[in-house]
Amino acid sequence: MTPKQERFAHEYAIDRNATQAAIRAGYSAATAEQAGSRLLKNVDIQTILNSLRSAAAERTELTVASITNRLLTIAQKAEDMESAPGMSVARQSLMDAAKLNGLVVETTETLTRSPEERAARIVALKAERERLARTH
Repeated sequence: MTPKQERFAHEYAIDRNATQAAIRAGYSAATAEQAGSRLLKNVDIQTILNSLRSAAAERTELTVASITNRLLTIAQKAEDMESAPGMSVARQSLMDAAKLNGLVVETTETLTRSPEERAARIVALKAERERLARTH
């Protein structure tokens, strides 16, 4: 690994902007975007970044477990409020904890449907919602 690559890793850890990190590390501004993208795929740079992330987490004592515990505490306190805003906060805190622990994965899907397909999908979703309402 070159000193320039190592500097890139340390610069990237500051703001997680590969283009700006490449420029600050001494790469040409004209090619910084491509260089940053390429450098992020470098195994040695990834090793340094993982080490820097771990060190930062230890310094701030942030771990998945500590964040999860904090989110669960927030959820419990919000539930204890027994109000609509409290329940909303509790639900969001529990969802955040679930996402953090890999229990919920958000995905987005972009589909192009014809007006007929959209109408049929809406009918199917309404039927599913009604079915679920009857079972609960």
